[in-house]
Amino acid sequence: MREKQEDWEGHLKVIIEEICGLSEIYKTDLDFLVLLSKLEGLTSPICEDFMLYRKTVFRCIDLLTKVFNNE
Repeated sequence: MREKQEDWEGHLKVIIEEICGLSEIYKTDLDFLVLLSKLEGLTSPICEDFMLYRKTVFRCIDLLTKVFNNE
């Protein structure tokens, strides 16, 4: 989305909101905190570097997969 100049920040805010809700349900999992911090970091000026942004997105996907595979 970002490379196509679409509203990726709006979608990111929705994802962060949903994960915050999930973290309340699964209070014992620290991976949610790491995931949220990485998602919040996507809006940081440091992530203006597209390759870092992309790497962070893929790391978030890995963390989310890990969280849901631990159920």
